[in-house]
Amino acid sequence: MKDPFTNEEFEPKRLNQRFANSQNRIKYYNNKANKLRREKAFVDKPLSTNHKILNDIMKDKDDENFHEEFLRGKGYNFEVYNGTGKSKNNTGYSVYNYILIFKTPYVNIIRNT
Repeated sequence: MKDPFTNEEFEPKRLNQRFANSQNRIKYYNNKANKLRREKAFVDKPLSTNHKILNDIMKDKDDENFHEEFLRGKGYNFEVYNGTGKSKNNTGYSVYNYILIFKTPYVNIIRNT
């Protein structure tokens, strides 16, 4: 059998053995996970930053209005969201458990519990 990580030939000790040893298996799956992480980083990193900013400014608040420039000053990226959400009669963009409803120049941020 051929190891998918190193392409070396080996004799499997079990019927379902794919790798020559555990180190090859671990490196193979770590490389695979790192590749996927790098591919998603352009969205995941700013989305995570946005979520941290929202957690910080919404501490002990469930519904609050903030000026767009205030959010920009905090480093908020208005180009990434992970969905849409509905609160009362309004639909807005969501960042995990927050819904953002834009009423220029203000943004109404609602904690969606």
